[in-house]
Amino acid sequence: MSIRVWENDLIGVLEEPNREENQYRDSIFVNTQNSLQLAVRIISQQPDSMPNVKSVTVFNSDLEQWGFEDDYTEPDHIRKERLRDWLEGCLLVFKVERRVKYDHEEVFNAKEVRVIAKHPSFHQELSLMPVPVFSEGTHQMDGDEFAYSLANRKFVGRIANVSHEANDTPSMVLWRDEQGDEEQYHLFGEFESHQYAYGGFSFWLSGELKSIAFKEEWMEECYMVGGADDVIYVPLHIYQDMTLGLEAAPVTNEPAQTEKVLTEVESGSKNEVAVALMEEKTEPLLDHHVQDGEQVFLDSFYEHTRESGHAYDGEDLIHFHTSMKSSNLVILSGMSGTGKSRLVDLYSAALGLKGDQHTVIPVSPSWTSDSDLIGYADTMHMVYRPSDSGLINALRKAEKELNKLFVICFDEMNLARVEHYFSQFLSILELDAGKRVLRLYNDDLENRLYNSAQYPPTISIHDNVLFVGTVNVDESTYHFSDKVLDRANVLNLAVMPFTELKRLPEKKKLLASRKEEVDTDTYRSYKQDQRSVTLSNAELELLWEIHHAFQSIHHQIGIGPRIVKQIDYYLANLPAHGSVTRMQGLDAQMVQRVWTKLRGSEEQLRGLVGTLSKEGEVQDSLLVNLLNRYEHLSTFSKSRKIIQQKAKELKFNGYTF
Repeated sequence: MSIRVWENDLIGVLEEPNREENQYRDSIFVNTQNSLQLAVRIISQQPDSMPNVKSVTVFNSDLEQWGFEDDYTEPDHIRKERLRDWLEGCLLVFKVERRVKYDHEEVFNAKEVRVIAKHPSFHQELSLMPVPVFSEGTHQMDGDEFAYSLANRKFVGRIANVSHEANDTPSMVLWRDEQGDEEQYHLFGEFESHQYAYGGFSFWLSGELKSIAFKEEWMEECYMVGGADDVIYVPLHIYQDMTLGLEAAPVTNEPAQTEKVLTEVESGSKNEVAVALMEEKTEPLLDHHVQDGEQVFLDSFYEHTRESGHAYDGEDLIHFHTSMKSSNLVILSGMSGTGKSRLVDLYSAALGLKGDQHTVIPVSPSWTSDSDLIGYADTMHMVYRPSDSGLINALRKAEKELNKLFVICFDEMNLARVEHYFSQFLSILELDAGKRVLRLYNDDLENRLYNSAQYPPTISIHDNVLFVGTVNVDESTYHFSDKVLDRANVLNLAVMPFTELKRLPEKKKLLASRKEEVDTDTYRSYKQDQRSVTLSNAELELLWEIHHAFQSIHHQIGIGPRIVKQIDYYLANLPAHGSVTRMQGLDAQMVQRVWTKLRGSEEQLRGLVGTLSKEGEVQDSLLVNLLNRYEHLSTFSKSRKIIQQKAKELKFNGYTF
């Protein structure tokens, strides 16, 4: 039996009896243990990951601490009516537990049940929206600091009883002003996405930050749960009024708060907000917690590589980390012996992953279909037979332990045709994390397979699973198609000068992992989870011109919107204090995402790539001319080397791949 509990609070009301003709079903009944059991309809917003559940089960034992006493000696109909009367003026607050039984039946029970009173305005169509509440007493900042932090994507603190899932971003939050005798509330918004880590919430605005006073008549219809005053449950019609009020409000007046912060600096204050504001020049402010936490991890990662006796280029390490946190699939390429597989091991060790959190899958040249990778349903013996690769067991564990990270490495993944054995994954990787579902077999087989409880028909793949592959490029391997390359960051590891080997410290026996494991929320805090494209107009124009240059060869070759978004997401996720600048990152992405498409004959590519002169220089190259026109964006040093290599291959081989 598998169990999952959603940690955020929900609010519900006793479900109305179903009085349809010939289908009467009461919402309270006496179960086989002679206990009262009731169906409670959920009336507050549910987490995105929760199935579409209309009601949950509550037992009379959950209500005893709130004063309800059941008399087992009375007739059943009297017991039920007494409970119905007791609940007449009540709403229930609870967390939801899902139990999946061995016969795959799902049961949803209420846990940690609490009772609150209905307002006079309650009606059966009531729907409630949770709104987080922040305050100086709880979150150790004043109102100006809070507004500044919201506007600059800084962490503003934890709220325990609301959903932290990526798709459950509250569009508005409240600030409680505790000055004076009476509490006053101010509404801030609107937000389109968020992060949640050890610093709590960090919000991304959908426009400019706006604020309005929260009206007293609104508060009269809202619900707060006991002593937990960090969430207010707002009726839907009021929530809509709040949204309209924010849309009509002027942009929050930041100059006043800026003046306050500057005054603190001049007076010698060490307030982190003030210091951050003074240091802000041309780059958007990133939260110092994210920077520090990620920098600690990067330092650990670098030390692991040094102490392992391997020499890696520092830029390659930054590019690999950025690719891992911003890409659905990372492919490590390079000469045999450059330490591709070892780099993945060291990354997992720096993350503190243990045991089956790090899975290496050696790809076999004999693999021809996805059944070689994931397994198949043996209908003769009515059992699901997973592949020996270990992939399914790792994904099942990752599905159950969403708070833990998992790294899955496909070693030498191009020994077989990736498009054949990896076909289902190529489709899955197009989807957002949380919407990726791997199908093992058809649903109609579920009740017939003996081990379907252990291996259900589908497995959900969330963002706590990181996929990486290693490849060699020689006569024994297959080349990647655009279908693969469009979904992956391809990183070619540099071979370091051999003198670097003498500078490495004496090889140490590394611990299996670092002492403190990086969990999923912490790893998410390293990411800049943006929704809209933020590439500059010049960067977009460069990509557009390269796209048209590719299209002049063949209308099926080019830079699709998916690649543009992935380049944008990669650049946004470069570590704030890393050694790689945005200009270097753009050059690296051209190498990893764009120039991998330069494959074909000399006749096709001569005008695009150019020709090689006797001195080894590239001439008459449309691509080099484009890079020269946009050299204010980057020197494109790595890109120029790739184009030169392509021109060399065309000259000596007549083709490039």
